[in-house]
Amino acid sequence: MTLPDVSQWLWPEWHPHPRVRSVVTTRLGRHSPPPWAGFNLGANCGDEPSRVDVARRHVHRLLQVDHPPAWLRQIHSDRVIRAGERDNSADGVWTDESGWPCVVLTADCLPVLLARQDGSAVAAVHAGWRGLHAGIVQRAVSILAPEGEALSAWLGPAISGRVYQVGEEVRRAFMDSSELFEPAFTRDATPGHWRFSLTHAATLVLHQAGVEDVSGGEHCTAGDPTHFYSYRQEGQTGRFASLVWLEP
Repeated sequence: MTLPDVSQWLWPEWHPHPRVRSVVTTRLGRHSPPPWAGFNLGANCGDEPSRVDVARRHVHRLLQVDHPPAWLRQIHSDRVIRAGERDNSADGVWTDESGWPCVVLTADCLPVLLARQDGSAVAAVHAGWRGLHAGIVQRAVSILAPEGEALSAWLGPAISGRVYQVGEEVRRAFMDSSELFEPAFTRDATPGHWRFSLTHAATLVLHQAGVEDVSGGEHCTAGDPTHFYSYRQEGQTGRFASLVWLEP
């Protein structure tokens, strides 16, 4: 068993405020066996719970923060909670307290990290197509910027629009809610199917919500099995974490 060190993780290049820190874990390391091979942090994908607990405690130890990360039980919803809430069934978490990492787990879905540019609050959002359609990103923005506070967003590793195939029903659901999403879809060679860019869709939503400083989005989970888990490519597999927190 080999646990990773922070040099094997992805450190986002965005600079909303000096207090804001963020990191994305990778699957590098030899902690879990196949089909979760690597450094799995997902507690609901079939891996041994005690092994996942060791991995999560390792993350907390490496981050050197006061609180353990605010792990969620993700349910593909629009629910955003405050770090520390007892009911952690949600797909977004935020905090204005230092040393309390907000975290989401993904393996193709889009992690969205948000921060107030004055360094007073941060949030992490799990945005699959269901969450995007439900309005999870807008909900998180409204919590962090109730009075129009300036925000920055970073889009983490997700399955890219080049390879993410969805059916006509998914496109219809988005188009019925708003024509804003039309540019995020391109027609697939397979009749009745489309390629859908989670990153493009989230960017459109963020811009409409007034978040102009949007970066990231260059890492495709399906195209980089060395570093990231991909449910679409692998079926049963692990999850990596995207975390954001405030320094004192």
